[in-house]
Amino acid sequence: MVTGPKSAGKSTFGKLLANRLVTYFPTGTKNKKIPDVAVLDLDPGQPEYGVPGQISLTRLNEPVLQPSFCRPLPGDGFELIRSHSLASISPASDPDLYIEAARDLVTHYHNILGTCPLIINTPGWIQGTGLDLLTSLITDLRPAEVIYMSQTGPTEAVDALREACKTATFSTLPSQSTQYTSRTAAHLRAMQTMSYFHAETKVDRPLTKWNTNPLTTVPPWLVSYAGENRGIFGIMLYDYQTSPELLADAINGTILAAVEVENALAFRDLVDTKTEAKGGDDDIHEADTKMDVDDENDSDAQKPTATPSLDELQKQLTVPTPEDLPLIGATHGTTLDPRYSQFLGLVLVRGIDVRNRALQLLTPITAEGIDKITARGGEIVLVSGRCDPPSWAYTEDLHYRRATNSGHDSNQTDNDEGAGDNNDGGDDNEPMEVVEDGETDDSASEIEDAGQGLGTDATPTPWIEVLRGNQKRGAGSKVWRVRRDLGRGGNGAE
Repeated sequence: MVTGPKSAGKSTFGKLLANRLVTYFPTGTKNKKIPDVAVLDLDPGQPEYGVPGQISLTRLNEPVLQPSFCRPLPGDGFELIRSHSLASISPASDPDLYIEAARDLVTHYHNILGTCPLIINTPGWIQGTGLDLLTSLITDLRPAEVIYMSQTGPTEAVDALREACKTATFSTLPSQSTQYTSRTAAHLRAMQTMSYFHAETKVDRPLTKWNTNPLTTVPPWLVSYAGENRGIFGIMLYDYQTSPELLADAINGTILAAVEVENALAFRDLVDTKTEAKGGDDDIHEADTKMDVDDENDSDAQKPTATPSLDELQKQLTVPTPEDLPLIGATHGTTLDPRYSQFLGLVLVRGIDVRNRALQLLTPITAEGIDKITARGGEIVLVSGRCDPPSWAYTEDLHYRRATNSGHDSNQTDNDEGAGDNNDGGDDNEPMEVVEDGETDDSASEIEDAGQGLGTDATPTPWIEVLRGNQKRGAGSKVWRVRRDLGRGGNGAE
């Protein structure tokens, strides 16, 4: 287990160690098969083998030489065994869910990859609750060795980790931080997410390729959310529980986590059962327990006899919205049980077709993967949480058009300068002028003509609202400005 503060080189050290193990050949051996190495990535903010908000168990059989944003999807030498989504970039959003998901991944490691060496990467949160999480992980996962990537403390963190390592070897290494970082953590997450949604997946092509066009040009999946042929079980909120009337506005244009529900017990607190499952959480998550995850008889022995089917449960749990969106009614803090669910991938809500009751989704999840879920009787739940907003997706089309126009203008000859009087001296490279609400513009027709380039009535550009003529936005759409110094000038208790 590799621990340490932020920017200490934990991910880099873990990747180098995995490459060393996967290319290790004992002395005197010839033509020996490269051994597999298991990697348990528990850093949802800077994952090495997944998307932001995800923790995963991965099997490596080849050296990893690219940065994480160059391998957004499984393949090319590594296989994704199982993963879970926190719908957040920090375990602070739900520490209990974080621990439960980590325990489930370790259980699957012992059942599937028990003979492979395991490398565990942890987040750089080493103070307060983060330190408590690390000590809990050491106690539950019981690694053979714990490495702390810093020799300068803090002392309380080092002492707490050393005390938690009762049966493990604890050692410290100097941090490998750099002062010339040109990208922040938010930039790297945006690059990883952008690479993920632009990746093209094909079964017969092992190498990943990317679509360089804006996402607005990619045909979306049309997923029915109501009726007999619905494609999703429902929509669940891990963070703030918005009212049903505001759900459509809350998820439109955001990134959601697609989670496969393998059993009705995944809804735990939302399901009323008459008979409790055999065995407690400690028995299920015990690291040495050999649970056959593929044996239906063993799994049935742990299922309550009165648990309803997923089809029956869908009608009981979902609350319809004005758009008929299936909102799973839950209280704050209710999450899916990681033992009976797993993360599939991210989806970007391009739009909501209320008339046809369908979601327009952009995702690299393949149709073959959806067919496998349907074949084994699973359901898909879309989870909304604290993922970073995809601001890069909102401006891709604008940057693409600007770059295209700049390339076209660069091919113009100097003779075109004489035509400047015909276009009123306009410059395509000038920034766009934004007219605030309440102001009039004499060139409304010109703005309307320019807005036509953003889309047509048949296929409007998502996330962009084009105002026609003197059209204004509705009440409440203006920017609310909040003073940061409230209470400083007077009584702070008021």
